[in-house]
Amino acid sequence: MNDAIRISSPADILGFIPHSLGFVPRESFVFLTMRGKTLGATLRVDVPAFAEPAGFAGSMVDYLALDTQATAVLLAIYTASTPTLGQSRPFHDHVEAVIEALEGAGTPLQDAWLVTPSQWQNLLCDSDAGCCSPEPLESITDGQLNAEMAFRGSSYQKAPGTSYAPFAGPADREEQIRHALPGVLGAELRPGRELWAEVLTRDGWMDPQTAVELLACFQRPDLRDTLLCNVIDPELPDAEESANLLMGEGIAPDWDRVDRAQETARDLIDAAPEGYRAPLLTLIGWLAYLKGQSSVAADHFKLALADTPGYRLAELMDQLVSRGTIAPVAKNQATAYKRHR
Repeated sequence: MNDAIRISSPADILGFIPHSLGFVPRESFVFLTMRGKTLGATLRVDVPAFAEPAGFAGSMVDYLALDTQATAVLLAIYTASTPTLGQSRPFHDHVEAVIEALEGAGTPLQDAWLVTPSQWQNLLCDSDAGCCSPEPLESITDGQLNAEMAFRGSSYQKAPGTSYAPFAGPADREEQIRHALPGVLGAELRPGRELWAEVLTRDGWMDPQTAVELLACFQRPDLRDTLLCNVIDPELPDAEESANLLMGEGIAPDWDRVDRAQETARDLIDAAPEGYRAPLLTLIGWLAYLKGQSSVAADHFKLALADTPGYRLAELMDQLVSRGTIAPVAKNQATAYKRHR
């Protein structure tokens, strides 16, 4: 079966971006590398509101250079700032600096577009010449590519940011978790590992008793770390000396298993009262970090810290992604996550 997605127009490329990121960006620069005629990596950063143009451009080139197969680059700027007749395009100086820096790096900017809340248009041609008139956003969302992606099961949030509904489960759920905790804290790691492994093979609904047991397991730090590691290495008996794995170094994940773990964690969040969600939010964020989805990861680490202030693992991971660190597994084309497999 050929899983290739045909992209034949700028609207197709702009339609692909939300599926790649998992959300529709706002106030963002989104870079896509080209490998000949195929799309490569996707990089989203906040618009450079205060960054000096040359410094910003240099940082972007450094990030994009991680795709060693790149031959050219595309750019989409998402902003509510719209150009008026006779004025420069938004972020003109930064765009010019990016063009110069990419040219010098041997991966020239092949094309660029400006996307506003109401329309999109080419960013590089002269609008006064009439060659890049604005297009409606419907030409993106109603396009063939968006329909094909939806048919394949892909979806995305309409806006950046992450939120989860307040707990709406049984009033005694917290008491149930506290009742299960002594058995978890006094046991070996193996029963929790086996329960987690069994749940990750299920397809669909999780019974309340299993949810309570797993929520209790994730409250124990050494077992929590082991369950995280077991998403990547199911045979690992504990999380000792697993720093490289947690950083995403030297691993080749089963990405289908990673996707199942994230979905399972989301189901568990629905079953968890506030104050018990931090380990699950951190798990989802960590797996997003391994996928190279730094924005999604950062959102989840912040939610974890809001759920449980001072939650140490979320603090450490938030510091990691805030520094712009990209997981080694995401830098390697052979091991990097591919959203549509």
